[in-house]
Amino acid sequence: MTTPDKNTCEALIDGEWMLMSVAEAHTHHRAAKKRCPACHGQVRTHGTYVAQQRVAMAHIRSHDGCPRIVQRYAGVPTPHPEALT
Repeated sequence: MTTPDKNTCEALIDGEWMLMSVAEAHTHHRAAKKRCPACHGQVRTHGTYVAQQRVAMAHIRSHDGCPRIVQRYAGVPTPHPEALT
């Protein structure tokens, strides 16, 4: 299981998972399903709409097998129990 850049996520576009920046997913693909590239758990994007836009990604349901969830990570990467395929 890889740990891509923390500023990326995957969005379901035309039936295919596409890796993109969290900012692009948030701005251009708001209605698309999004998942974490490391564990494939569903995520949402959130951010501010000020001059210097700041966008982040958060798991809908966290688990201890994703290296991108620093607070809960148990040290062994595992797929999300509710992984999106």
